[in-house]
Amino acid sequence: MMHLRLLLPAFLLTACATNSAIEESRAYAALDDRPHALEVLEKARREQLANGGVVDPELEAAHASALKQYLRWRARHDIFEEREDDALVALSRLEALDPAYPGIAALRERANEKRARRQAGRGDELLLRKEFAEALKAYAASLQIWPNYPAAVDGVQRVKEATGGMSARAQQQFLEAVRKLPEFRYIEVQWHAANVLHNAPERGDAKDILKKAVRENANQIVARGIECEREGKFGAALVQFRSAKKLDAELPGIDEHITRMEKELKAVGLIDRAEVTIRSGRFAESRELLAEAFELSIALRGNISELMIECKRADAMARFQVARDLEVLGKKAEALAAFEALAQEWPTGLDDEVARIAGLRVDIEGATKEWAAAEAAEAAGDLPKALEHYLDSERFYAGWKDGKERIARLRAAIAAGGAGG
Repeated sequence: MMHLRLLLPAFLLTACATNSAIEESRAYAALDDRPHALEVLEKARREQLANGGVVDPELEAAHASALKQYLRWRARHDIFEEREDDALVALSRLEALDPAYPGIAALRERANEKRARRQAGRGDELLLRKEFAEALKAYAASLQIWPNYPAAVDGVQRVKEATGGMSARAQQQFLEAVRKLPEFRYIEVQWHAANVLHNAPERGDAKDILKKAVRENANQIVARGIECEREGKFGAALVQFRSAKKLDAELPGIDEHITRMEKELKAVGLIDRAEVTIRSGRFAESRELLAEAFELSIALRGNISELMIECKRADAMARFQVARDLEVLGKKAEALAAFEALAQEWPTGLDDEVARIAGLRVDIEGATKEWAAAEAAEAAGDLPKALEHYLDSERFYAGWKDGKERIARLRAAIAAGGAGG
């Protein structure tokens, strides 16, 4: 009872702090100040986690919601500030947490549209300066970001028209200049093939060359996606693979790449949720989440296995603390059973449960021995001796069975016998 009275103020204090933090966060959110709305909850979580504490479920839910709202706010803000790459990173994080969160697709489209527009605008400036090769390169970059982007398609056409009026010698020099740019060779092929098809649409060989150029550009995008995947940037990799499919829907293996990254991102979300449930002490839920993540992921299986071990140990340490609480409350038999169960699960040792088991066994065996001796003495009518053994049993195991009642009864009987004599 004393233990419960000590816990109650702490529980009320935690609940009060949770409500205060949530209300303060909502006030910031009402002003669309998402960074501070999230920061207030982050601080409250750190305080509750300090010294091995557990986060209040209501606070955890509010924090998860504020994080997703912040990531969407961050993406919108970065798009407005012309930081589209940062916005795409924030959106990938948001998609990993909640793939169905409203606005992800629209914001990603807006970010890519601005990136494509910027490249097309750069192409327009270069075209005005008659830097045709660089202008074509900028338009190609725009089309890689957003296939068939109208401004870039129009820019390529304007470059074609500008160079089409050049003399045959000037045109040849232009194409030779483009051929000297190795990283630009597939754009050159596209350019040449497009010129041929513009003048002779029936040329099948030009169509084949154009198709090959598109395929090579898509393969380069896939290569960038694979590199992102190796670095663990699954959101960025998924963006690259989807861009490659937009450019060439028949690219071999592209659907497998996309599916794999979608699974990895889903696994990342499950891992994040598992870490939250571990900190909250919901270990059964954690194990289910990690098992599902393990089935989905290939790249993160090592990390998941380590987290599974961490979950198992955290679960065991929570049960160890329960056993310690039983021991402190004087419930030695229950504490012994709890420690013995842990020792069986952790044969190499979890903490100091082996020493505690030994000490508890000594106390319980001593109490049992003295109890038997007390009952035998009482049965023989030797009440003082029985009282002595019951007192010794109580010293070994205070509050065991009905020891206190028996001691009181024997003392009363001995006192009554003495008064009668």
